[in-house]
Amino acid sequence: MPIQDKIKSVQYMNNQIVITFINEWFQDDIHSLSQAILSSITEHQIKEHILGADRENIRFACQSNEFLLNFEYYSQSCWIDAHDPESQTNIFTLYRQLEANV
Repeated sequence: MPIQDKIKSVQYMNNQIVITFINEWFQDDIHSLSQAILSSITEHQIKEHILGADRENIRFACQSNEFLLNFEYYSQSCWIDAHDPESQTNIFTLYRQLEANV
């Protein structure tokens, strides 16, 4: 399913990229949702996948920067933030790339 069929909106707020989905999702859906999001980011590389009780984090590199794709099931939250201060300066560029694909 194309990313446009899953994502309701992509917003840039408080130095984070906030992603909302059209439908309610479950923790079992995180794998397919993260693949849909990451497939719209050119030349990304997954560095780490952290599993929690109700939360999953995927650390990925993109254009010499590192970001965290965060999912929190109970609050139905999904967002991307910078992994370090250097990457923070380029998160808006990443936002523009995601926004163009939704």
